Amino acid sequence: MNLLMRAIRFFVVLLFRVTLNLLAMLIRLLLPLVFAALRMLRALVSMSLTATINGPRQFTDRLAAEWTQNLLVMGVSRDHLDETYILCRFLARTMIVLGWVIATLISVAILRIVFGYFI
Repeated sequence: MNLLMRAIRFFVVLLFRVTLNLLAMLIRLLLPLVFAALRMLRALVSMSLTATINGPRQFTDRLAAEWTQNLLVMGVSRDHLDETYILCRFLARTMIVLGWVIATLISVAILRIVFGYFI
C-alpha cells in the first residue's frame, strides 16, 4: 500500500511540475505579444483623444497628409495621389473611431468594476 501511495504521489508531483513548466513557457512566449497589444491600444486611444481635443476633421486631414507625404517619400507613384490621400484619410478616421470605441469599452469596464453598473 505504501508503495502505491508513493507512486501516486510521484505522478501527481510530476504532473504538477510539468504543468507549471508549460505555464511558465506559455507566459514567457505570450508576454511580449500582450505588451505589444497594450502599446497599440494605448496609441489608438491617445490618437483618438488627441483628435478629440484638436478637432477630428483637422486632425484627420493633417494625419492623412503626413501619411501621404511619407508614402511619396518611400517611392509610391504620383499618378494616384488623390486616391492615396483619400485612402489615408479613411484609415485615419477609422483609427480615430476605433480608439473612441476602445476608450468607451475601457470606461464601461472601469465603471462595472468600481461601481457594479451594467451587470
